[in-house]
Amino acid sequence: MHRITPKFIKKIQSMSKKQRWYELRSSLWPLPIIYTLLAVMAAFAVYGIEFGLQPVLPLGSFLTADYALTEMIYSTLAYGVLMIHAFTFNMILIVLTSFSGQFTPRVLFSFIADRRTLHAIGIFNLSYFYILLGFFMLNPSVSEYVIFPVLGVIAASVSAINFILFINHAAKWMQVANLTNNLNERSQKTITATNEHDLQEHRPFPQKEYRLPQKSPVYSIASSSGGFLQLVDFKRLITQAEKDGLVVYLERRVGDYLLEGDTLFSYQRYDEKPKTPVNEQTYLQFLFIGHKKTEMQDMNFSVRKLTEIALKAIGNNEPSTAEDAVYQLADLIRSISGTAVHRPYLVDEKDEVRVVMKESTFAYYVYAAFSPIAEAAKKDIKITNRVLESLHLLADSLGGEAAGVCWHYAESIAWNFEGKITFDHDQNQCFSYLRAISKTAGQRGAFNVLMEKFEKGRQMEEETAPASPPLYGHEQKREKVFSDA
Repeated sequence: MHRITPKFIKKIQSMSKKQRWYELRSSLWPLPIIYTLLAVMAAFAVYGIEFGLQPVLPLGSFLTADYALTEMIYSTLAYGVLMIHAFTFNMILIVLTSFSGQFTPRVLFSFIADRRTLHAIGIFNLSYFYILLGFFMLNPSVSEYVIFPVLGVIAASVSAINFILFINHAAKWMQVANLTNNLNERSQKTITATNEHDLQEHRPFPQKEYRLPQKSPVYSIASSSGGFLQLVDFKRLITQAEKDGLVVYLERRVGDYLLEGDTLFSYQRYDEKPKTPVNEQTYLQFLFIGHKKTEMQDMNFSVRKLTEIALKAIGNNEPSTAEDAVYQLADLIRSISGTAVHRPYLVDEKDEVRVVMKESTFAYYVYAAFSPIAEAAKKDIKITNRVLESLHLLADSLGGEAAGVCWHYAESIAWNFEGKITFDHDQNQCFSYLRAISKTAGQRGAFNVLMEKFEKGRQMEEETAPASPPLYGHEQKREKVFSDA
């Protein structure tokens, strides 16, 4: 049975409750389907009320409509709601095209999976399918209707109001500040749900020393297909490793790309003389490889989306967009730092190490977030200052080893800057951020050395700068006129 189960079903089954709920909330189809089912239920409920309780309903002349009028109302409303639905999808395509060209294609899914977008599509489905089913439920033998006309008009009105609200939602979502903030909040929720809550019970004690096998041989397992490592079922992996009495070493991070035959993980037994063989295919079922990256367990993917927005903004000469993305990156890195400090071990109920993950340090995420931006903006002092400011905020907020990491990258950014600083304000900002980071990291001596070399470099540029060319002919006359004036 397990062999014939589709791969995406296996993937959903392997998820924890929080991961499964997150995946369903992030998909386009569940919520609109729920609204469609509600439309079917509402249509049959109205049918039962209209035809089952009609003799006892007060038939006022204002709310009563005959069959011909009711049929005309429903046929007209069905066409109108369908047109609104078409305009809505057209607007979604416009938004997606704009996002893809102006920002990055990676944010398209974020707009589609946004709860307000899904609710808007669901309400359109509710209105349209209710009116459509109600139209086919009309009975020519019934001369007067009360519930059907009233609810048909209400459904069309709700659809029209929903259309206006959706336009407002799409317009706000396209604003840069809202876009970057939404991506940041979504990423932080993912980090909390999938990397903290689900693995918290398997985290090791911070100060305890754990014993790993030393003498038993290490066996490597290769990937059976190429693609990105999308998901690791840690709970079942730990349970199976405990059952077989071994420790599993993950050789790849979630989000890494593998070719067929590349080493995916290795394992080692605690017992030098095993009694039972290890079914390696069982362990391969706990690691899912696909053709694209996912945000489920890949924190670097969340970082990459904001980084790409900043890079696209720098290329399009949009400094404000780049600055917003850099600030949101700093906030996201601040959240990730809580996960990065964990030891790369996962333990079982007996507090024995069962999984050793490939370590992702704070420096790894800082590099992934800011190094592409610093490289792209190495001639733009304003964007460079925003990166230095973000590193200063991180160093001041986290302190300790994180401050040392921030100083390392701030110093590298300063050394690799190639642009010309035109205004003193920009230079003073740059030096003040460097000074603040070095102070927090305890690197004042390194900062002084950096400033001395900057000063020597500026003096050499002034000495080697070519003198202004002499003025000849009409240029001398024009200069004389300006001086006389």
